[in-house]
Amino acid sequence: MRIEINSVNKSFAGKTLEISGWVDALRDHGGVVFADLRNRSGKIQIVFDVTKKGADFAKNVSMLRVEFVIKVKGKVLERPKDSVNKKLATGEVELWVEEFEVLNTCEPLPFYPGEKVSEEVRLKYRFLDLRGAGMLKNLVSMDRIMKITRDYFSGCGFIEVVTPILTKSTPEGARDYLVPSRMQRGAFFALPQSPQLFKQILMAAGLEKYYQIAKCFRDEDLRADRQPEFLQIDMEMSFTARDEIMETSRALVEKIFEEFGIKLPAVVSLKYDESMKKFGSDKPDLRVEISTLEDITEVFRDSPFNVFRSEVQAGNKIVAFFAAREFSRGELDDLTLDAKALGAGGLVWIKKDGDDLKSPVLKLFGEKEINKIKELFNFASGMIFASTSKKAFEMMGALRMSIAKNFKLMKDGFYPVWVVDAPLFIKNEEGGLESVHHPFTAPVGDIFSENPLKMESLSYDFVINGEELGGGSVRIHQAEVQKKIFEILGIPEDEYNEKFGFLLKALSYGCPPHGGFAFGLERLAVKILGLDSIRDVIAFPKTQNAECPLSSAPAAVSPAQLRDLGIKIVGVRS
Repeated sequence: MRIEINSVNKSFAGKTLEISGWVDALRDHGGVVFADLRNRSGKIQIVFDVTKKGADFAKNVSMLRVEFVIKVKGKVLERPKDSVNKKLATGEVELWVEEFEVLNTCEPLPFYPGEKVSEEVRLKYRFLDLRGAGMLKNLVSMDRIMKITRDYFSGCGFIEVVTPILTKSTPEGARDYLVPSRMQRGAFFALPQSPQLFKQILMAAGLEKYYQIAKCFRDEDLRADRQPEFLQIDMEMSFTARDEIMETSRALVEKIFEEFGIKLPAVVSLKYDESMKKFGSDKPDLRVEISTLEDITEVFRDSPFNVFRSEVQAGNKIVAFFAAREFSRGELDDLTLDAKALGAGGLVWIKKDGDDLKSPVLKLFGEKEINKIKELFNFASGMIFASTSKKAFEMMGALRMSIAKNFKLMKDGFYPVWVVDAPLFIKNEEGGLESVHHPFTAPVGDIFSENPLKMESLSYDFVINGEELGGGSVRIHQAEVQKKIFEILGIPEDEYNEKFGFLLKALSYGCPPHGGFAFGLERLAVKILGLDSIRDVIAFPKTQNAECPLSSAPAAVSPAQLRDLGIKIVGVRS
């Protein structure tokens, strides 16, 4: 029977055990060689007394190297009190080796497991990198999150259903990964960006409560929180209201955090418009210890301060916030450059000490503006920052976050927020409309009679510390409403029937009201574990160029394979 290393303690003293693992370290003390033996279950000190085992034993011990795989058999003894290692679970005992077998040797290492090296080297030798305690812990944590998720949904009456990986290309925002069909030449499968359409069809099929830990694929430019393939905790419910879906989702997140020893505070709920006006973002970070944004446009509409007055007359907003901190002149100059880099013409700062205001531009203000600023920013002392641009809220929100991070004006902890009622549509650069969430999101109101640009959606995004961990919405469950949405988006009837005809058909055959939610599993894990990149919770991630250094994927294929698919390579990107 396999022995879990970390279970070996003083109660095993005098017993003979057989343990296999990797040589983690070697220390030759002249006649007695100490080593650490490591496997997934822990680490234990083993001792080779070469003075008592003969020349062959001594020779074999001398050939051992770090990361050799060995099997040892020996007696467990208590360590002398002065050599107890309190950092190890097995630190009170050691195993004196009577016999051992080398199961495999190891070539000279490019790095030791757990050693800090470049990410490129780590990914090339991922099998070594994963042996490190940190990466092992991360993968175990991912497994734990998936088990918690499955247990939770099962307890709530949900059914896990696996949806197709080979499916149809549909416009969902990012590029699809395409798979050519050998049987249907000239036709392509697409790898799913999400199970969105299939889970809605499952609701039409009467499952009522579905969930899945789904593999998703998106061909997009990568960054720390993006990968071409990722896992999504996906769920959908029928005969329900938005509040029930949100509560079901919130309870899962809270349970996962609690299992990792983190107690989340109550979730704050913000309307999308409120979030944009207070934080300049639809991903608010409640850790920031700087006042929320204040719209001071009307204060300067008729102001003698021409810079702000002319911006107001041009239709731009004047936005300000207060930071309870002193800033040096050099720091203020740097912040002005930051504001300009974000799109502002400049930055107005006002030092506040009680009722006393100081600023180079204060002499250009009228008494009305000065009194109103004192009223709006009724804080003891610190600095008021104000500026304007065509996107003043977003710009000042970004500057506020930058100040909070750079000057450590952020409290510790996790602060969850629901951001609800996002606009149904926004205008794109071409002047047309596009969905803020996706085109299957239900509108608030009557899509047939109201102005689409003024309509909100029955959407909800879950944000923690300025990062969106997941999102969802009540879905459109009536075919005529879905068709109207496609028409507003400028999708011709023949195109939406070709792309989404199977969904429209399902909606036409008694589909119940339904809605759902999806979390990025890796993003959730990264947040809980305090990591910087989702690559650290994925066993075999891709680089920012969407390459796998370990397997050298993607790679060219043989001419024969291309002929089978009816494909000819006409150009190679350099």
